[in-house]
Order: sequence, then structure tokens, then C-alpha cells
Amino acid sequence: MRGFVLSCFMFGFAAATFGQQQMVLLKRGDVVARFELGDNIKCKLRNGKVKEGMAIRYTDSFILLRGDTIMFSDIYKIHAKGKRKADFRQKVGTVLMIGGVGYFAIDQINSLLFVEGQSGIDEGVAITSGSLVAAGAALTFLRSPYMKVRGLSIRMITPESRYYRYE
Repeated sequence: MRGFVLSCFMFGFAAATFGQQQMVLLKRGDVVARFELGDNIKCKLRNGKVKEGMAIRYTDSFILLRGDTIMFSDIYKIHAKGKRKADFRQKVGTVLMIGGVGYFAIDQINSLLFVEGQSGIDEGVAITSGSLVAAGAALTFLRSPYMKVRGLSIRMITPESRYYRYE
């Protein structure tokens, strides 16, 4: 009886470890995007087709979707919206938007509290702050949701890997 309980306990740990696979896209040793089991994966293949589905299993050479299989070598682009970190362009865009709004707000506070006889919106400040906000929004939000896998390494990782992240 004790052996049966111990073996069930050990098989439970083995199954839990097996079920915690992740797929990562690596560029120069850094994780660019991370996918877990159960994530909805959408890929554009080299032959022009688009495949989409829920990831059931990752292996070293393919992704097993619900009702389909995608080989890593067939993937041209992968939909990574919400899976990747902000790059330099997005960070600069965010700073520009904050700067544009801040410039406008500081000018309004300055003209309201410290400048006598001036009220309303200064045209030059409005144009400058509007340009900053528009440029920042373009840099921040205009980004393709797809990532080309050229130059990236697609890897299936387990909890023993240094790239694994617990969530």
C-alpha cells in the first residue's frame, strides 16, 4: 500500500513537470517572446497559409495545436501581440506622449497662476505638444503584431532551463 501511494505521488510530480513546458523565441540569448501551454497561437507559414489554434504541446521541432501541427521550420511569422517586451521605439514613444501632455499642462498652469492678463491656449504650445503626442502615439501603437522568426531561435523549454519563468 505504501509503495502504491509513493508511486502515485512520484507520477504526479512527473506529470506536473511535463505539463509545464513553455516555448520561447530567443535572440542573442535573450527571451523575446514567451508562449505557454493553452495559449492561442497564430502563425503565418512560409507557404502563405495562416494556422491558428490553442497550443496543447510543445516539442523540440513542432507545436501541437488542437487539431493541427506546426513545424518550427515552416513558421515565417508568429503573432506575438502581448507576448513581447517593449522595445526602444515604444519606450521613446511613451516618453514623447508624456512629454507632450506634460508640456501642455505646465504651460496652462504657468499661464493661469503666474502670468497676469493672459488666458487661453497658446498656439505655439498647442502645436508643439500636439506634435509630441502624435509622434509618440505613432511610435507606441503602430507596431505589427507579427514577429518574423528569421534570426530568432525557437525553443521548447522545461522548468530546468535557465529561460524558464514561473507565473
